[in-house]
This record gives sequence, structure tokens and C-alpha cells, in this order.
Amino acid sequence: MKPHDPSSTPAPTIGAALVVLLALLILTATTVGLAFLELPPAVHVALAMTIAAIKAALVAAVFMHLLREAPASRLVALMAAILLAIFMLMVTVDIRHLGGG
Repeated sequence: MKPHDPSSTPAPTIGAALVVLLALLILTATTVGLAFLELPPAVHVALAMTIAAIKAALVAAVFMHLLREAPASRLVALMAAILLAIFMLMVTVDIRHLGGG
């Protein structure tokens, strides 16, 4: 197995960076708009954390070159995403259990 050469991973193109910027701006506006809706606290937290996870995935995939990394790196990122989903579920259940929703 040969070592990973960082110089072989090209930077994202200007077009890809602009698309991700636009998506991040839309998701941020969605998060701000979500704050003005009358929803139960558990739903607010679940939606806000889901939007934050999507934004983090976009940044990781494009700017951290995760899509072009070795399979082992992608597996580690997948495990982190699974743990994030478990923690998000635990927080949402906790908020509902404490009477917030």
C-alpha cells in the first residue's frame, strides 16, 4: 500500500466552492427562519442539529476532500456521522423526556 500523497488531491473548483457557499447560506437562513416558528423544543433541536450536520457534511466532503480520500478515512468519517446521529437522537429524547416538547 502506498502512502497518500496530499499534493494529488486537488482543491475544489471555484464552481464547487460557490455551490457549497450557496448551500451553506441557504441552510443558515433556514436555521434562522426555524427560530421564528412555533414548534415544540424537541423538534426545534432535532431540526437545527440536522441542518448543522448537513452543513458539516458539505464542508467535510468538499473542503476537507473527504470524497477523494482513502476508504479508511471515509470509514472513520462515516462512524463519526453515525455517532453524531446517535447523540442527536439522545438529546432529542432527553428534551422530550424533560417536558420540553
